Amino acid sequence: MTALIGKKFENGVFIMADKRITYRGTENFSDDEKKVIALNQNVIFAFAGVKNIIDICMEELKMFSLGTNSIEEIEAQSQKLFRNSLEMFQKLYPEQDYATVYLLAGFTADGIPRVTYFSSDDAFQKSHPLDFFYKTFPNTEMMYLRNYLINEVDATRTDLYYFIIQFSSAIRQINNEKVSKTAYSIFLTKNGLFEIDIDEDGIIKIVQMNLDS
Repeated sequence: MTALIGKKFENGVFIMADKRITYRGTENFSDDEKKVIALNQNVIFAFAGVKNIIDICMEELKMFSLGTNSIEEIEAQSQKLFRNSLEMFQKLYPEQDYATVYLLAGFTADGIPRVTYFSSDDAFQKSHPLDFFYKTFPNTEMMYLRNYLINEVDATRTDLYYFIIQFSSAIRQINNEKVSKTAYSIFLTKNGLFEIDIDEDGIIKIVQMNLDS
């Protein structure tokens, strides 16, 4: 289960997810999974669904992303890699559910923030641009999250701290044992990357990321 929420700003992109990962075929889980990942200083990645599909080619996508800042090139490469990952997973586990989505966010060559959504429904081959977005797996929690975001969140606001509080509150209130009360997020800006950890009490810790360290 994953709760994933994000918003595109005029000067950047903010994406948050809960931190719980459940190990397939067991009741075991951990609450230290970062489902939002910096690929380089210009592009971030987030996922929800089957972690096995993501893991198959994640390192290869990271390596590719270190060689380019082009969000368009990274999107195209990701579609090739994750289509192959999906095919491999389906061959290995033909009876298992494979519903998975991922997001790529970055800046275009002319400095405009861009967020694109890809889904296993079409083998990650169609791209969908987004501005304000949310996703849960399983979909049973989507109605709750949708209603909360519509009724409690003013999407026209521009202050990041407001969205950190509102998005993390939405995640903590999801009543599903597969969703943690903790959350992790990244804010991508032209001035750098900032990671934000939110604990189960809503305490916020913000740190500027240094990918070279």
